[in-house]
Amino acid sequence: MPWVLLAAVALFLCPSACSQSTTPASSSSGRLVYVIPNNRTVEHPQGFAPIKVGTKFRLSAEDAFDPYGFVSAGLNAAVEQAAKDHQQYGQGAAGFAKRYGADFTDEAVSEIFNGGVYPSLFRQDPRYFRLEHGGICKRSLYAMSRVVWTRDDIGELEFNASSVLGDYSAAALSNLYYPAADRTWGQTVQRGSILLLEDSAFNLLKEFWPDVHERLRRRHSRR
Repeated sequence: MPWVLLAAVALFLCPSACSQSTTPASSSSGRLVYVIPNNRTVEHPQGFAPIKVGTKFRLSAEDAFDPYGFVSAGLNAAVEQAAKDHQQYGQGAAGFAKRYGADFTDEAVSEIFNGGVYPSLFRQDPRYFRLEHGGICKRSLYAMSRVVWTRDDIGELEFNASSVLGDYSAAALSNLYYPAADRTWGQTVQRGSILLLEDSAFNLLKEFWPDVHERLRRRHSRR
């Protein structure tokens, strides 16, 4: 799902590729592409200010249980059922319910681990700090690299153990409810890797969506 949204964003960015960002301080949208929760993005940082453990868990819970997550899980479950993924779940309403529960739990557990549990344990900041300025190539590399690099609670850059361990922990935990045929070591690593790739895609949206949103706003104003 995030890759489809990312492709739409790229259509707006192509004319200004490798140009400087012109996003003003007031152009941030509360949601990515108007629907995806964006609670852990820092716009135009003027200095680093850490957040408390309670705030980390609150932000991760807001992302995990946002209405978008329920809808996204339903769409993913429908696609999986049509493709007959996880065949042991079966078909019909019962099969869809099992796929829906698995998809929603995957994302929710990943959010809680990534944004609350591990950041509190390792004293890391789970937020995404936009780069905002520079060419599209530079900003894209920065955004994607944030799944392996992050700030700690005093603002210093370090390995993003929270994100990496969070996604693979969520994948390992999913073996409790996935069919027996889908619990192999290779499939577990694959699920964790997919979650990391999704995080990278969402980081790209977080970085560039305010630029797209501002361009759309200007077009609307001219009309």
